[in-house]
Amino acid sequence: MRQATLRGQCAAEFIGTFILVFFGVGSVNAAVLAGVTQGLWQVAAIWGVGVALAIYATGAISGAHLNPAITVAMAVWRGFPLRKIGPYILAQLAGAFCCSLLLFGLFHGLVVHYEAVHHLVRGAPGSELAAMVFGEYFPNPAMFGTGPEAYQQVALITAFLAEAIGTAFLACFVFTLSAPRGPVASRAVPLFIGLALAVIIMIIAPLTQAGLNPARDLGPRLVAYLCGWGKIAIPGPRGGFFVVYILAPIVGAVLGSGVYQWLSRGLRARAAAEEAQEAASPRRSPAPAVERSEVMPEYAAPTPEEPAVILVPCAHTGRAGCRIVRRAVELVSGENPEIAVAAPEECRQSAKSFIVAVDGSSACEAIGELRQLGVKPAQVVSAPAVLAAKGLLRAGVKPQNRIEALAQALAESLRESLSAVLEEARVRREYRAQMAPIVERFQAIWGRLEGLPEPNGTVEHAEAQKVELLGRRARNLFVKFDEFLPPAEWSQPHDLFQDALLCIAYATEGWAAGDRERWAVHMEKARAQIRPLLRRLDG
Repeated sequence: MRQATLRGQCAAEFIGTFILVFFGVGSVNAAVLAGVTQGLWQVAAIWGVGVALAIYATGAISGAHLNPAITVAMAVWRGFPLRKIGPYILAQLAGAFCCSLLLFGLFHGLVVHYEAVHHLVRGAPGSELAAMVFGEYFPNPAMFGTGPEAYQQVALITAFLAEAIGTAFLACFVFTLSAPRGPVASRAVPLFIGLALAVIIMIIAPLTQAGLNPARDLGPRLVAYLCGWGKIAIPGPRGGFFVVYILAPIVGAVLGSGVYQWLSRGLRARAAAEEAQEAASPRRSPAPAVERSEVMPEYAAPTPEEPAVILVPCAHTGRAGCRIVRRAVELVSGENPEIAVAAPEECRQSAKSFIVAVDGSSACEAIGELRQLGVKPAQVVSAPAVLAAKGLLRAGVKPQNRIEALAQALAESLRESLSAVLEEARVRREYRAQMAPIVERFQAIWGRLEGLPEPNGTVEHAEAQKVELLGRRARNLFVKFDEFLPPAEWSQPHDLFQDALLCIAYATEGWAAGDRERWAVHMEKARAQIRPLLRRLDG
């Protein structure tokens, strides 16, 4: 699957937040202005369903953060790129704002009628009773009313703690449910996140209306401000909206997801202790050697000195264009040890490397030769196009007389083109380095499993214990996958590899129980699932 661009991811966050606000804030409008719901639970349930639908709609594209607090927590604990935080949050705010404008247009007549029935003057004290259908207030005006007597029931610090604790629970559940080793099937994750949100709303909504999401609060609050509520919307009749509805959810999300990370580290420590105990056991038989096969190829992580990018300049032709290209390649390759220079035929065994073909003329010999060898370049840089765009190729001026100057200009553009390739190569190299010890441990487990005879219904207790220990080691290794995120192109095989470890664990249970069919089925599933990742790593 092709990875979405940042623009596409932000569009998904906009749409997802739009969906969330339409159902969530829309349910508040319907409940307050039309009285169509019977109690808080119905509103909370609609919020939960709205969140689930938004995640289903956009999760595969952007991860469906839909909440600045979750985005910040992802950056703190799960390596979400810092450069994406701003665009994601802006997209979320824009989605919430635009949807709130739509809802105001749809419910405008009901808002006016509600204000008339309750003798509310928009923007005057007490008008938060109507403004609450967009922004949030503490305590909940629909339950406790407005004014000093109501304000005394929920202090600012209470409201801050309520929002922080509620969002902490939400973030902890999001991290737990979305983890590869989460307790529910991946397709059910959005439903359980929606259910978690609904029950949190039931507890927090009487105190603060349960914002739990800075975008959900600020976007609609801006609409209320622009549509006549003024200071009642921002900063609110009591002030404190930034502390309670912006700062508190972010703090809570970081702390709640941190709790999950702490718990998962505890699981990993327990896994390591079990492996150390197993390694120290005198009864442990040595693992048989693992032979190279299609299912389990030999694997070794690249050394730091291994070039990450191969530049393929055009061949020696004597043309000025090729002389310029070769000089530019020489300048660039000398600056970075990750860059190597090779002729097309030398790339035969590097079909999966990051190759940049540099064209020195319209005849693009480097690219043609690469294609004949079955090698697909990561990028193609055309010297004539680059130099023409810079205005350096002019009629009457022979390039032969300006080789060095033109090569310097081409090298500058080449560096810019290489930046993305080098970054991708760095991420790939880091991932392979992280995977190396995991694959090594997996090979040891797999080798011992393949050396086992098929179960025949009667298994000795001691042998069953040894095989069950292998199953525990597979589950422990499963936990290791949570320590890092794969590059986008490896996300699916990464998950398949993790699923294979579960299949191995199930297979060991079948072996220990003497169930030949269960053993065979899960072993075959494991073989099928680990092929994609191992083949990529081997390349």
